Amino acid sequence: MNVLLFKRGGVKHFIRRKLWEPVLNLVKQGITPHQLALTLTLGAGFGMVPFLGLTTVLCTFWAVRLRLNVAFTILIGYLMQPVQLALYVPFVDLGQSIFPMTPIPFSLEKLIAMFKADWVTALQQLWLANLVGIVAWLLCFIPFGLAMYFSSRTVLHRVLPVRQVA
Repeated sequence: MNVLLFKRGGVKHFIRRKLWEPVLNLVKQGITPHQLALTLTLGAGFGMVPFLGLTTVLCTFWAVRLRLNVAFTILIGYLMQPVQLALYVPFVDLGQSIFPMTPIPFSLEKLIAMFKADWVTALQQLWLANLVGIVAWLLCFIPFGLAMYFSSRTVLHRVLPVRQVA
C-alpha cells in the first residue's frame, strides 16, 4: 500500500482525492451561501450541546426541517465533539450558578461517593445538573449562533460562486 501511495502522486494526492474532494462535493450539493452558513452554525452549535448523543438528533431534525444538507450538518456536529467535551463542565457550572441549586462535584472520588451513598439521588442530581447545563448552552448559543451565521454568510457570499438562474 505504501508503494502505491507514492507511485500515484503521494500522500497529499491520496488525502485530497479520498478526503478533501468528497467533503467539498458534499458541501457544494446545490446549496446557497445562506444554507451553508446555517448548516455550519447549526452543526457547530448543536455539536456543543452538553448532552452526549443529542447532537445527531438535533442536527438531523433541524437540517431536515430547514432543508439543509443533513450529512454535512452531522459531520460538523461530530467535528465539534472535542469542544463539547471540553465545554461540558463549564456549561454545567454556568447553569448551576444561574439557577439556585447545590453544585455537583466533578471529581471522580466525590461522584463515586455520591453513587455509593444513594445512586438514585445521584442520578437525579446529575440529570438536573445536565439540564441546567443545556439551558446555559442555549443562552450562550443564541449570541454565538447569530454571530457565526452572519459572519460566515458574509464570507460565503464572497467565496462561493453565484448560481445563474436559467
